[in-house]
Amino acid sequence: MKKLVAVLLVLMFVTFSGVGRVRSEVEGVFCQVPLSVFSRYPADRFAVPIMVMNKGTSNTCIQKIEVILQDGTRVLEETLSETLTPSSLQGLTDEEIRSRIGIVQPDEKSLATAQALIAKAATMGQSEERTRTVETAWLLLSTTTANVEAAAAEKVLSQARLFSITIPLDKLNTKIEPSDVIPVHLDITIQSSDGSISTISQTTNLFYLTSLPSQVGWYPGDGHLHSTWSDGLWSLGTDVSTANYRGLKWTIITDHAGDSLHLTVPPGQSRLEPSEWTSYGNECTSAQTTYGITVCPGEELATNEGSPGSHLLTYKNSTYAASFPTNPPGNPKQGLINNSNSAGGFGIIAHPYNSSFNWSDWSGRPYTGFRGIELISNGTVVNATQIGDWDSYLRSHLSVTMQDPNHRFCVGLAGSDYHGWPDYLGTNMTYIYTGSSIPPGSSRTSVYNALENGRVCASSNGSLLVHKITTGGVYLPGYYMQKSAPGYINVNVYAASSVSIPSGGYAKVEIITSAGTIVTDYVMNQTIVNKDYSIYVSGDTYVRVQVSFFYDYSASSSCFTSPTFVDFAPYNQ
Repeated sequence: MKKLVAVLLVLMFVTFSGVGRVRSEVEGVFCQVPLSVFSRYPADRFAVPIMVMNKGTSNTCIQKIEVILQDGTRVLEETLSETLTPSSLQGLTDEEIRSRIGIVQPDEKSLATAQALIAKAATMGQSEERTRTVETAWLLLSTTTANVEAAAAEKVLSQARLFSITIPLDKLNTKIEPSDVIPVHLDITIQSSDGSISTISQTTNLFYLTSLPSQVGWYPGDGHLHSTWSDGLWSLGTDVSTANYRGLKWTIITDHAGDSLHLTVPPGQSRLEPSEWTSYGNECTSAQTTYGITVCPGEELATNEGSPGSHLLTYKNSTYAASFPTNPPGNPKQGLINNSNSAGGFGIIAHPYNSSFNWSDWSGRPYTGFRGIELISNGTVVNATQIGDWDSYLRSHLSVTMQDPNHRFCVGLAGSDYHGWPDYLGTNMTYIYTGSSIPPGSSRTSVYNALENGRVCASSNGSLLVHKITTGGVYLPGYYMQKSAPGYINVNVYAASSVSIPSGGYAKVEIITSAGTIVTDYVMNQTIVNKDYSIYVSGDTYVRVQVSFFYDYSASSSCFTSPTFVDFAPYNQ
């Protein structure tokens, strides 16, 4: 059932001095704004979330929210009359609340460094150095989270209220260019039950980042988002607008499927029900029309409610696909895949190594009919052992791929698993290759075809990786090529970091085939890598590439292409 109101968005919050100082507090009220908010060029606005909880014993009322520049200029004001009723959080400190919902505060060194970088950027003209300075500050202030018990966190979050303040760029009284950062104060006026008025003032930093890396035919998007149709904290339209501001060109909304016969965990949480499928699809279409990016209706299916359990994303289905399968008996995971396929869709195993919703045996048991797995999800990137599972699966199913008329294989994807918190929307993403010079727009089929055929790059922070074999033609990720005799093939690797590489930073380039990692190369001080590698192949194999960018401030990014398959005679065997 669809929730009528979104309740909360938690990002990275701050109560330290400097860039995120709380100048005043109201007793009994927990109120936070994110430490940083970002949009990407050419977006024309920012959306700033504010979260409030009533820790007191009587009602309070939020009356007004104002946005104020550092020079004191008020650029925006919203008048409200939102009553906050007492919650079960009485007696908890702000830090205890943060701990329960998994917020990890930045350390004082990171805050001080970010503050110094923001101040430095304000004195600089537009330049590559300024871009690097702003991007470094943004990375230092980006979201991190701690592992918490999901049901306990959701119980706290359900007692919060969320407000979103949209700030158009033209309201900021200055010319905004890519790689700008604008600190603003948010003043929240609160009336207590005795009529007294107090103001909470906090600071956030609006980062206006450069557009994402691009190559003709490649488009960034996210196939794992949740809205108020299930347990997401934002409406579907708000999800899509945020994705649009952050540079994405396509989305798949994957709300949790459920029904009234299964008690939700925690109780009372919304689920997408069979009777809502048509309305849900209509809202996706409406958002697609409004924001001009592709919005596909999908689902996330579950073997059971709550943890432990396993989840499957289902894309392209023309009818509702159900959770909680009973067939085949004793194998509910296979049942999820079957339900997706029966609804006309295809399944992607969601966050297979998540400790609460685990499907880590995906590569070792004979599950059939699924199309891919999430290699990157909710800020987590697979480790060497887990990526080894993918290679092992690709290797053991190599002959199956060659014999398949469509040469299908297990595709590796990235998704934010966006619920509003944690907030990896616009960082964890998948680039798809459609071959068109314009984004997919209303063509959902273009999105589905690229995902199903593995013409993709999975990225942890928006960096783009494209490989292509240029011997005997041009063969991209997800392509199939034939070779008549052993010999060398040329593999071109193009990798563009989503943020500038500083002096001392580097890219680690790895080329992997069915024989293992055959190339490891380090490229220093380059934001864009464009390099050819010659590799020898002598039998049926696949070629995929992974690139990690390393920066000089304890940050890194990872991206993986899906494989290109090389088939030797006799072909299709």
